[in-house]
Amino acid sequence: MTANNRKNTRILLFLILCIRMTLTVSAGDFLFTSVNTAQGLSDNQIRYMLQLPDGRMVFTTNGSVNLYDGVHFSYLHRKAENVYPLKQYDGYYRIYQCGDSLLWIKDRHKLMCIHLPQEEYIADLDSYFRERDIHEPVEDLFVDHSGRIWLLTSRTLQELKTGIRMALPEHEQRKLQDVNSDERAIYLFYHTGEVACYDPKTGKRLYERAAYPASERENFGYTSLVVKSEKGFYQLRNGRKGGLFYFNPQNRTWQKLFEQDYTLNTLIVTPQSEKAYVSCFHGFWIIDLKNGEQQYIPVLETKKGQLVSTEVSTIFQDAQGGLWIGTFNRGLLYHHPAMHKLLNVSRTSFPVSPEEDVTVEAFAEDDDHHIYLKSHSKIYQLTTDKEGARILVPVSASSISTETARALNRGSGNQSYRNQSYTALCTDSRGWTWAGTADGLELFTDNGQTPDHTASPRVFYRENGLSNNFVQAIIEDKNNNIWVTTSNGISRIHVHPENQEVGFTNFNQLDGALEGEYMQGAVFESSDGTLYFGGIDGFTIFCPDQELATPGLPYRPVFTTLRLYGEKVNTGERYGNRIILPQAAPYTTKIELDYNQNFLTFECSALNYVNSERTYYRYQLEGIDKQWMNAFASGQGNATVGNGILQASYTNLPPGEYTFKVAASDNLLQWNENITKIQVTIHAPWWKTTTAYVLYTVALLLIVSGSIRLYIYQTKKKMEQQHKEEILLLRIRNLIEQCNNYEAEQKNRSEKKDCPHPACDTNATASDNGSAFLVQAIELVEKNLDVSGYSVEQLSRDLCMERTGLYRKLVTLLDQSPSLFIRNIRLQRAAQLLAEGQLSVTEIAERTGFSSSSYLSKCFQEMYGCRPSEYAEKAKKST
Repeated sequence: MTANNRKNTRILLFLILCIRMTLTVSAGDFLFTSVNTAQGLSDNQIRYMLQLPDGRMVFTTNGSVNLYDGVHFSYLHRKAENVYPLKQYDGYYRIYQCGDSLLWIKDRHKLMCIHLPQEEYIADLDSYFRERDIHEPVEDLFVDHSGRIWLLTSRTLQELKTGIRMALPEHEQRKLQDVNSDERAIYLFYHTGEVACYDPKTGKRLYERAAYPASERENFGYTSLVVKSEKGFYQLRNGRKGGLFYFNPQNRTWQKLFEQDYTLNTLIVTPQSEKAYVSCFHGFWIIDLKNGEQQYIPVLETKKGQLVSTEVSTIFQDAQGGLWIGTFNRGLLYHHPAMHKLLNVSRTSFPVSPEEDVTVEAFAEDDDHHIYLKSHSKIYQLTTDKEGARILVPVSASSISTETARALNRGSGNQSYRNQSYTALCTDSRGWTWAGTADGLELFTDNGQTPDHTASPRVFYRENGLSNNFVQAIIEDKNNNIWVTTSNGISRIHVHPENQEVGFTNFNQLDGALEGEYMQGAVFESSDGTLYFGGIDGFTIFCPDQELATPGLPYRPVFTTLRLYGEKVNTGERYGNRIILPQAAPYTTKIELDYNQNFLTFECSALNYVNSERTYYRYQLEGIDKQWMNAFASGQGNATVGNGILQASYTNLPPGEYTFKVAASDNLLQWNENITKIQVTIHAPWWKTTTAYVLYTVALLLIVSGSIRLYIYQTKKKMEQQHKEEILLLRIRNLIEQCNNYEAEQKNRSEKKDCPHPACDTNATASDNGSAFLVQAIELVEKNLDVSGYSVEQLSRDLCMERTGLYRKLVTLLDQSPSLFIRNIRLQRAAQLLAEGQLSVTEIAERTGFSSSSYLSKCFQEMYGCRPSEYAEKAKKST
């Protein structure tokens, strides 16, 4: 069959279906918001959808896998080596979620797996299976509702983690299409419509039941999709027909709930099994599982008034209660009951030419409760047609009452309060006065009790929750809420009755507000409490009994991006000496940074799919922020970027341990306990680490210890040197005394007897004693001081002694050798000359028989412990 024939057949079936269906619902019951490539979707051909445990959405398209956080899309790209062949599977596109880390993707004869913490495909699934002792080719894969992975190999079904094995009958002609389980059993669903129940402990087959007789197998034997409910299993089957069946394990019975003559694409069952949504080639079906009622929605209407008639390839309901529609070529459509609370009457409802401006300036109500509005010089009556749709009928000024005309022509200029001009004024039932300006909303709560009106008002700006800073009109409704129209959207202000806390709820285009700005003073409350807000290109209606409760945010905020110095930190990439994000940001709970990586920006998403701009954040970096910081998603000049993403920046953070905490809400007055926490460690530089401080302490102790030792050593040395100096001075004095005594003795000798050679005189020798010998030896050495070669042999000859005898004599008397005796006399004479200070060291060395001044200095330092120059200096001081 050609493509055109198939297309024509589908159209014919669609027309027949429209005639036959017993209950049809208008597309207007569902108003959808488009999400497509213009918002960042990779392509508009949606294949499958699901929601991750952290709340992010997964959209698979023909091109890639899209991860969506309510604002941004990120993409996971597939390569040829990421595909594992599946022999048995020839069904439609399927995704299985296994815990919070793996996504298994099946397509016709193809299997792929995504590792979510790394946000990348597992490159080699064959190796992955072998590492888990699966050595046979995997022919099909299933994941039950509890996240267990079942692998079908050659006639064996095995659970990957626990190793539970069930041998399937050989030569069985049935093809296994689905596997699921409950607390008691494992259920195998075959293409024949039969389900086989197995005991998970023994692997024994307990029973089998067929959903339909063998004659109907060709009608439903091609594909299967099983969804577990609270008490049983819903199965969507396709073949020549499409059908929805229910299996009850308690009584082991099947029930056919729904049947059509065409393919049914996907199935979802709402919590508590109240409704089933079934997508098909045109629109989708809603089946009430309690009473069996069926509703068909063939055409989808967007908030911009577009009618979309296309194949719905997949359908999904998120945890916030939103309905996602995946189309064949129109991208995504999203609906939530809390959206579009305001009725937008656009310029298309006005009977005007395309060139004419539509600006709604005022509203009025006559005695018959008819509503009129004015646009420029034209007046319209708001009425409804037979089908209940609102229409505008032009009327003449003469056809309305004078009071109504006067109300429509009232001025809308600035108003005066407390000698100030304001764009809008409203004194509410509390006596508070709300005053609008071109830059913020002022609130006076003193009720005029200060005579001079000096009380300062509270001022609210966009960063405080106001929809826009330019206030156009203000009104109080019958529930005492304050409504403020601005140049971009509407704000409803709720005042808490107990603590008087002011909370904002903003409404933008997603809620039915005008895309253009509202007009100054164009606000009105009718007798039944309906509010009308006029603006450019239309007006907005809000019925007072309309429920405005927000659905709440079931998930904690997701950490989506870390920026370092404004640049995005990529997963697995090295920065400096470390990998900052080993895992993707949503799976990161701890971050370690170097000391110079301290300019950080945390980006988080509240996963507010209903209206991302109506999101409130509070965040805190423990250790830096003393209290929670508040941010409004659509605010400017604060920690958000105006599109629902929180951007919390911190600069020049000192090294330390921190905890970044963030919470989110769609109601400023209601916060839950879903808080995201990220541990942040900024390591100190090496010179500020504990090891460094230990080394510093050790070095300081060594320095102090060394200093003390050096001080002790120097003090001891100084004391020794001082002692040597004292001994030296004593020796000098003794030497001088000896010299004086010697001179006196010589003088006495010369008077008594003239002997030319006293050393050979027998009388002198006979009376000689040790002192005389020493005096004579000293005299001989001193006479030959200037003779550098005067040696021990010459001294012994001059004393008429043998050298050995001289040696024994001097050792006995002085404990000195002859050579040391001669050197000491020379040094003593040198010391005497140094003390006199008349000669240089060189001259003294020549006069005392030393070969050089350096040799003199060396010998002198050995004997006296100081250099000759130092000795001369000290001798001067002593005198």
